[in-house]
Amino acid sequence: MDKLKELSENGFYIAKSITPISMHKEIFLTFYDVLISMISRHKSRTDFQIKNIEDLNYPDDIKELDKLVFAVSDFNRELMGELYDTVAYCSAFFKLIGNPEIEKTARELMSLKSYSTMYSVTHRIRMDEPKDEMRRAAWHQEIFHSYPDTRFLQTWGPVIRNSTVSNGTIEVCKKSHQHGVVDQDWEEFKGGGYAQRIIVKDEIVKKHEILQLEMNIGDVMFFDRHLIHRSGYNSSNEIRYSQVGLWNDCSYKGFRTPKPAFESRTFSPRDNYDMQMKKIRSQ
Repeated sequence: MDKLKELSENGFYIAKSITPISMHKEIFLTFYDVLISMISRHKSRTDFQIKNIEDLNYPDDIKELDKLVFAVSDFNRELMGELYDTVAYCSAFFKLIGNPEIEKTARELMSLKSYSTMYSVTHRIRMDEPKDEMRRAAWHQEIFHSYPDTRFLQTWGPVIRNSTVSNGTIEVCKKSHQHGVVDQDWEEFKGGGYAQRIIVKDEIVKKHEILQLEMNIGDVMFFDRHLIHRSGYNSSNEIRYSQVGLWNDCSYKGFRTPKPAFESRTFSPRDNYDMQMKKIRSQ
């Protein structure tokens, strides 16, 4: 079936093997390097011997990466947010999401020209740990997780290791995009680690055929902003790594670039200025 027709009819299209395995190896090493630095910086102890990064073999040593993620998560859960943000702005991740085949396919599916500008929104690599219900994405539509009055296409794909039913691959309600925005509930932060969520009502989900879409690394799924989807339940003992993100059409009449908001995790620019000036003026 033609990719545009498949997207139109089912709400999604899966492009097979469009990101090279070498790219996933680079992401794997990036995660490992950042985690080693975190553990050293925060003087966190582990109950296992950390394997030297230069001795790693990909994909044989993915579990070595899992162990580091578990160690940092157990030591200080807040550091996981910093890990997300670090990887999201590193050069390896930029290369992944800027892959020419991803760009080409996204433009084709949005019927854009080869020179049309697309704007990246919320591109991240999710790390879904085993048996984690608190941060599991419930049934939702991405329309409320982006900026208002925009035209975009969402992407999802496994990173580092394949996504399976066992490790909680993405689930979709086939053809659900055909109904546009549906009734859903806004659920605020509960505390205790639960994320804020906007959840499609159960009675709406039950009207659709649910697909659990297993994918191999290299595969990327493109889907409609109204497609109802969620994370599967990770019943395995391994972490599921997946890239998510939205490509916005900058030529769309309602598009307005959001203002970036960066906040230091240490001290503010003003605090830094005051400290530096105090040193200089005390000499």
